[in-house]
Amino acid sequence: MIVSLLVLLATALSMRYGTGIGEAGPRFDEQYITVPMFQLMEEGWSIQTAIDYEETKGPALIWPYAMLGDWLGGDLNALRQVSCLFFVLSGIPLLLIALRCGARRVQLLLAIVGFILLPYELVFSQLVMGEGSFVFGALCMVLVVLWGVGGFGGAADDSRERGHPVAGPILYGLLLAILLHSRVHAVAWAGAACLATWQLMGVRSWPWWVASIGAGLLRVPLWIRWEGLVSPEYQNLHGLGFRLESLTYLGAALLPLTGMFLVVFCWRYRFCRWWFLCPAGAVIGLALALSAMPDLSIPDTLDLSLQHDRYQGILATAVLQIGGGATGSLVLLGLACVLGLASLGALAAMAFELPTSDGIGMLARLQTWALALGCGLYMLTRGFVFDRFLLVWAVGMSVLWCRLLPRWLLGVQLLVLLVIAVRLASVWLWAAPA
Repeated sequence: MIVSLLVLLATALSMRYGTGIGEAGPRFDEQYITVPMFQLMEEGWSIQTAIDYEETKGPALIWPYAMLGDWLGGDLNALRQVSCLFFVLSGIPLLLIALRCGARRVQLLLAIVGFILLPYELVFSQLVMGEGSFVFGALCMVLVVLWGVGGFGGAADDSRERGHPVAGPILYGLLLAILLHSRVHAVAWAGAACLATWQLMGVRSWPWWVASIGAGLLRVPLWIRWEGLVSPEYQNLHGLGFRLESLTYLGAALLPLTGMFLVVFCWRYRFCRWWFLCPAGAVIGLALALSAMPDLSIPDTLDLSLQHDRYQGILATAVLQIGGGATGSLVLLGLACVLGLASLGALAAMAFELPTSDGIGMLARLQTWALALGCGLYMLTRGFVFDRFLLVWAVGMSVLWCRLLPRWLLGVQLLVLLVIAVRLASVWLWAAPA
């Protein structure tokens, strides 16, 4: 564990000083998200600066950055140091989750390496973006769920750890309330916790449902004050609605995260009880590809007074460059959607086959439900859809990779992620700001 945390720290410092990002000007969304942070640091705390600011992220993200950033120096470089801090701290709950899931020795290091290489995680460790602190909070919440349900002493161990039926849901509810005040993406984790605990204990999972509902109700006052999911100025970029195109895009964007589980499923799990989930995912992906293809074109200017449906990220860049034209890009996107949702179905089949009384089985269910509900959540929204949204629902994937993938396939997975990480670092950290 110590070696793994040192690797995480060394990676963060190497990226910081190796890229020179500490001296660079604002990159991408930093020009928007840092505005309320600087207002808090420069103008002090008031209703106007702490609540009625204009940004898509909630106070639970803005306030910690402003407080820690002010203490570290009060400039953009200081705010980036806060992101770096959350990145390193995320290793602690991640390793504790890995331990509860049976990871030992080199698997702990592999879990950290996989976490570092999660798409966008490395670059967001150096920039002021919304994902850094959320990932840390989500990992803590997953750890609390595993701790709360207990029972992970091993299949033949009579001294299984007892659950914490009172403290677990209470602490989970508090963390969920904080995450919901950071970004609404936490709704997917709430659903994942409820469904996974229900699979484990049936009606006795009611405290987790009550905690989720209570945390959700605490978010209502901010919704009423803002009159929407985000602050008024940005409501044309993120709001409620209905569209299947977002599910098509996010389903395709799942492929780098879940694609290797399709290989394992076809190799070892094709005759398991839940085998039908894999072809079902493929059928859903094909239906979406034939009926709800998103428009990947990017407008030259951003007009906040107009509604936008915009799809952008690793997937969009890849299919546009490889496809060579509109038709080729749509074919590649459709194929990626079929494979992405098939691989999610494969992960679900594997997860539901594992015993819920083991840590890895519970984590696999939590992770499957979070990805499925997170993608489904965007069917009910309009506005921007980026690949990086998947990061906040994939915080436990590195543990699943090192525990469920054969070594050679794990090597392929990490190599693919390394290529993506290098590409993203070259665009987000070294290239001229966009």
